[in-house]
Amino acid sequence: MAQPWEQWAKQPEHEGTLAHRARGELGEMESTKQLVELVGAVYAPGMRVLDVGCNAGHYLRGLRRIAQDLDYTGVDDYAYYLDQARTIYADDPRARFEIKDIHQPLYPDDPYDIVFNCNVLVHLPDFRSPLRNLLESTRTVCIVRTLMGEHTTKVKRAIIPDLDDCGEPVDYSYLNTWARQHLMDFAADLGWRSEHIEDKFDASVLADEHGTLKKGRGTRVVNGHQMDGLLTMNWEWLKFTRA
Repeated sequence: MAQPWEQWAKQPEHEGTLAHRARGELGEMESTKQLVELVGAVYAPGMRVLDVGCNAGHYLRGLRRIAQDLDYTGVDDYAYYLDQARTIYADDPRARFEIKDIHQPLYPDDPYDIVFNCNVLVHLPDFRSPLRNLLESTRTVCIVRTLMGEHTTKVKRAIIPDLDDCGEPVDYSYLNTWARQHLMDFAADLGWRSEHIEDKFDASVLADEHGTLKKGRGTRVVNGHQMDGLLTMNWEWLKFTRA
């Protein structure tokens, strides 16, 4: 049974734009452009790349600009998205999709050269076990994008107005901002060094999508900052390499 925060398990069809991006029917996300830069800077022919939280495989379309024969595996906890991905990339012999839960060991006995995890930790109740599993499946470089700041701030966005006896939302999604240094210290204890990388985006693209594609919902840009409702979305990247 899905947890209250697992909105993708309960209503996966609500995240329909990513399949359209994977098919090339919509433009790629701003985060895809930067991810391609980051992966391209460390990729060498023959490396295997793992996308954890792949959804419908939308990042793969951008990664193919690096190398058409890039060896890609996408994993996700939700079969709905993997079924879409397998259909979309049915003719791509270098793409595989498998069901995996980021809270469980991924590939500790067969690590990938490059592992990335984008826009996932923000939606989880805790980053520690997921980050450990990412790093244990990494041979060379792990790249993570999530909301970060000076302090950890846990946010439950209520899906419906109902509250439980303790005043907590009964149905919600997490939009957590994690303390940047906490993530870096946690990785250091596991033997990894961290490089902090600022998020880059074209504000005009996000503004256009907010008004046209998302009909006034989701992320918008206010004075150069990404906002979701009244919440500042401070996206940042961390690149982990072995110490």
